[in-house]
Amino acid sequence: MRRLLLLSPLVLALALGSCDDKTKPAQTGPGGEVKTPASPQPGPPTPDDPPSDGGAEQPSSEPIPPAPGPPAQPPSPPAPSPATFAHEPAGAIPAGQGSGYLDRTVWSPAMCWPLQDDAFANSQVYGHGGGKGPAGTGQCDQANYSLPWRDTFCEARSRDNPLCAGGGTGHQGQDIRPAACKKNQYWAVAAETGVITDIGSYTVTLTASAAPHRVYRYLHMQMAALAVKEGDTVAAGQKLGKVSNDFGGTPTTIHLHFELRAGAAGATTDGKPVVLHTFLPPYMSLAEAYQRKLNGGTCGG
Repeated sequence: MRRLLLLSPLVLALALGSCDDKTKPAQTGPGGEVKTPASPQPGPPTPDDPPSDGGAEQPSSEPIPPAPGPPAQPPSPPAPSPATFAHEPAGAIPAGQGSGYLDRTVWSPAMCWPLQDDAFANSQVYGHGGGKGPAGTGQCDQANYSLPWRDTFCEARSRDNPLCAGGGTGHQGQDIRPAACKKNQYWAVAAETGVITDIGSYTVTLTASAAPHRVYRYLHMQMAALAVKEGDTVAAGQKLGKVSNDFGGTPTTIHLHFELRAGAAGATTDGKPVVLHTFLPPYMSLAEAYQRKLNGGTCGG
């Protein structure tokens, strides 16, 4: 296999949250796939929406859709623009909250910012209102909707993640709060042109059409009112669904959990091998995409 291009260090970063799969779905579709609609009506958080651990991730028993073609090295990305929003460095996780992972590779150099609007990236578990956050606080606390953002890839979790130190477990993606603490209002959009290869009880998987066929997974959207279905081809920037707190019956905060998986073999900036479908740190790619949005860039759809 050909290797992914390693990029020079950048001065960007984002911040996100967390997840644990405790889903108890109500309905099973063809092939055993869980299909559970939830949160059909828009509305603000209520006392019935207490956050637990911030969301769910990829269980080892869930298959990963195969890449639709052979991997290929992506073109060189454009030079990054200077950052204009405040954010912590990649891999900077407070003591006691996990290992973090300092990888400066922009794995998806031309991806769209995966929300239609501005948003805030920070920890769903250790933030205000989180399961391990400050006592007496709620998820709508203003601290969760202000800068700086923070990287939480490899935040402490029990899920398999070979890039994380301390036994190869940790947060598999990045959590993003929408522009305001309101569910079923803000759109998540396609990071790349591709195919919707799987929809679960609280997950939507997008496999990019172009090499190296990266795999993106979106969690906790309003599943009863998605704008796409399995098998749909979507354009970069096309609306997928609205950010919510759907978690198959288990409470979580209002946020989008966003994952990025490798579409080709390669290596990280510190020399760790990356095999097909390895979880990749999306922080730098998200930071680049958000900065392009702030600079006035558009994303079709």
